[in-house]
Amino acid sequence: MKLKLIGCVCAAALLAGCATNNHLYQWGNYEDTLFAYFHEPEVKEEMLTAYMVFLEKSQTKNTKKVAPGLFAEAGTFMLEKGDTKAAIRFYELELSVWPESEPLMNMLIRNLNAREQAVQEQAK
Repeated sequence: MKLKLIGCVCAAALLAGCATNNHLYQWGNYEDTLFAYFHEPEVKEEMLTAYMVFLEKSQTKNTKKVAPGLFAEAGTFMLEKGDTKAAIRFYELELSVWPESEPLMNMLIRNLNAREQAVQEQAK
């Protein structure tokens, strides 16, 4: 009898612990955007716009931090669209919010700046 009671109490505590999921970070509509980006090209631009609005709003609110990698992902989206300056800006945001990303973000920023400089020199 005691064993059953202990088992029920443990199961209830375990389920209660699973029910309280306070996320550490803001994710916005990241999952939906990523899915649409690769699988639904007809709504890709609309989802990207909503994702960018989320990222812009997340910087002004005094709420949870944006999840690691979301600014970098936005930078990659912008780079794929051909907007190198916006990509660099998002990579710099990722670096400022997540200093752990410094080696990768610095390399990406440095490479993009070098590419921009090469393009400008060729234009002369």
